[in-house]
Amino acid sequence: MHCPECEKIKALVHADNRLLLAPPTSHTRSKLLDIATRRRLRLVDTEDPACLDIRLTRGDMDAFLTDVNGSLSQEETDHCRALLLDGDKAPALSDYMSTRTLRWLIAAVKGQWLVGMLEQDRLFSMLQPICRPDGTAFGYEALLRGREGNGDIVSAGSLLSVAMETQLLFTLDLAARREAIKAFATKRAPGAKLFVNFNPSSIYDPAYCLRTTHTFVRDMGLTPSDIVFEVTETTEVKDQAHLRGILAFYRQSGFRVALDDIGAGFSGLNMLQELRPDYVKIDMALIRGIDQDHYKQSIVRHLIGIAADTGARIVAEGIETEAERAWVAAAGVDFLQGYLLGRPAPV
Repeated sequence: MHCPECEKIKALVHADNRLLLAPPTSHTRSKLLDIATRRRLRLVDTEDPACLDIRLTRGDMDAFLTDVNGSLSQEETDHCRALLLDGDKAPALSDYMSTRTLRWLIAAVKGQWLVGMLEQDRLFSMLQPICRPDGTAFGYEALLRGREGNGDIVSAGSLLSVAMETQLLFTLDLAARREAIKAFATKRAPGAKLFVNFNPSSIYDPAYCLRTTHTFVRDMGLTPSDIVFEVTETTEVKDQAHLRGILAFYRQSGFRVALDDIGAGFSGLNMLQELRPDYVKIDMALIRGIDQDHYKQSIVRHLIGIAADTGARIVAEGIETEAERAWVAAAGVDFLQGYLLGRPAPV
């Protein structure tokens, strides 16, 4: 898939670069100047004494921005404007209209490795079993990972944070879906469900996303009813109508919907009532040590009752001990997930 943002990031850093910075305060300017001086970078006088004009090679860029990220606060990088140009190019008016924050520039330069992963297919999914109370597999949750060029594994959290800051969330989400579906098809578990996390803010056009997902599911020999999309409660859903539209598209095509991490915040119950998911996953923080904690027991019983009233089936996450497993099974939870039942594993 062609990704315009990937192309922008790939073309961002040149062999020789001119970095223009407009710091928000003289204190921030002093810190940037100190870093550039320590790095022995070439500084050019500017018409505006509050600004900095720094010349860097491609090799200088990573080290300079790493130092900047460690020395400046997030507020400073958010309010410092940055313009990166090729070599000694003089900025045009259109360049000034497209300045970014220094925070964005730091993320984008770091994000070049994410572009590489996307283009070189170095993303993959690990599958963790979701079991019935008797221990038999009901389904699998796909957990995204990346692989560095040297073989090191990159967590989903790291991938997501860079994607969000560099406008690659849409591209990462589509790639993650494909990897999850491909791994599940390779697993060949007839009758099982695949649970796939998704971020509603990455779905700009439900019809397009659904069409590409539906096609890939069919190409892999699966059906929409095999797939359950998980909405994480921690995702900031600012447009509930947009989210309802996404889920309506999915349901109409036969996909299922789960609400993840119920109990992790205050919005979960409202989302449960609003979205009426097919599955509800109770946050592992409530499950950890539940056999010894009457307060957690009361909350989980309440959540089970509410979910049952909406027709949703319950998944307890984070099961690590036999005592936890026994308690949630006796409480009426439909499915269990956690290290006791099985760790995430590559296919």
